[in-house]
Amino acid sequence: MEYTDRQGIRFPPADGAVAWIDPSVYEDRAQFKPAFAALVVNEALAGCGLITLKHDWLQEGMICMVQVERLAPLPAEIRWIKDLGEGVAKIGVVFLE
Repeated sequence: MEYTDRQGIRFPPADGAVAWIDPSVYEDRAQFKPAFAALVVNEALAGCGLITLKHDWLQEGMICMVQVERLAPLPAEIRWIKDLGEGVAKIGVVFLE
């Protein structure tokens, strides 16, 4: 299934909103250890759009943990990745809870 069409309404984030991403998934969220940060560019009830540096292990379909601002970390799937050039990518994540 391709995710080329928006699946819901998007909301603008607070200025400078940051998400933290951990490529591992934990049952105990206290184990969350963010590996890198991403700038939040839009938010929805089911996920968000992020801009981050590209990493070799960052792949479409991967499951990871994402913490947006002060919210608790949630398991999420990276649905799409768009190369913005210069080692930067825009990614779309959907929360799995």
